[in-house]
Amino acid sequence: MTAVIGIVLLAVGAVALAVRHVPITNLVVLAVAALAPYLMFGAPVSLIVFALQRNWILAAMAAAVTLAVAAVQLPWHVRSGGTPGLSVRVVSANLRYGRADADSVVKMAREHADILAVQELTPEKAELMSAADLDQAFPYRALRVCDGPAGVGIWSRYPITTSEIDDDFWLGLVAAKVRIPAVRAEATVVVLHLSAPWPDPIAGWRADLARLAEKLPRLAAACEGAVIVAGDCNATRDVREYRNLLRDGFRDAAEQAGAGLTRTHPADVRALPPLFAVDHVLTLRCTATAVRTLDIAGSDHRALAGVIEIPD
Repeated sequence: MTAVIGIVLLAVGAVALAVRHVPITNLVVLAVAALAPYLMFGAPVSLIVFALQRNWILAAMAAAVTLAVAAVQLPWHVRSGGTPGLSVRVVSANLRYGRADADSVVKMAREHADILAVQELTPEKAELMSAADLDQAFPYRALRVCDGPAGVGIWSRYPITTSEIDDDFWLGLVAAKVRIPAVRAEATVVVLHLSAPWPDPIAGWRADLARLAEKLPRLAAACEGAVIVAGDCNATRDVREYRNLLRDGFRDAAEQAGAGLTRTHPADVRALPPLFAVDHVLTLRCTATAVRTLDIAGSDHRALAGVIEIPD
């Protein structure tokens, strides 16, 4: 019976590792990929089981899968180096259809952000946040306010020189040029919200990720400075379609900073902590040195806060 348990654990760990490399075409595969960081623990546990049984053949197989899991997981816990520069604090926050508490969001931004990127920004919530003196601390903004989940926006302590709305992304994408003091080239800051794979059709979610993979190189080519992309990607790092974004120099800030699994959703279940890291900050020509999550009163997401070093 113990051997059977070990085999099942090994199979679970191997499947979780393998699903990272296949297209996500249905919700079953997506669920396995989303749970992969937890399911992968089946491999090292099975190694212990087989070693205690002195079943060295199965132990060797479990050891091989465990090493592969370690190669996937450990880099997210080791900070990578980068070019020192000016520290800019970026916070990404999903406001849950505008239900998040405006005063709480403004307080969080004042304490932890130089640039605030928000999703699910409704017209009413934008007015309430401005009434809570967000505009006083963040006098520059680029917004696409909409009822429901499709609003996004950027508030900045630094001047925004130009901004662009891309309506090809149904849930919103705004790109802004930001002039940061002591930095020669303007930074490009992007806030986005990608379609959800459920309850919406999964094809729309796949299309949004593919569209973003095509757009990021164009954003990079259109500027000389740093590029910072923040938002709700509705995808975890173990989803192959998400990792397709991490090319041409783009990095995940959590991986750069060695922050590990930055779980942000769901944040409204009292009995459980958040399980899934679906909110992300991507960087190009700059380096994330710290990433953590913050509570947002009234939201089903935790905010993602990063410290980004921009070379001067």
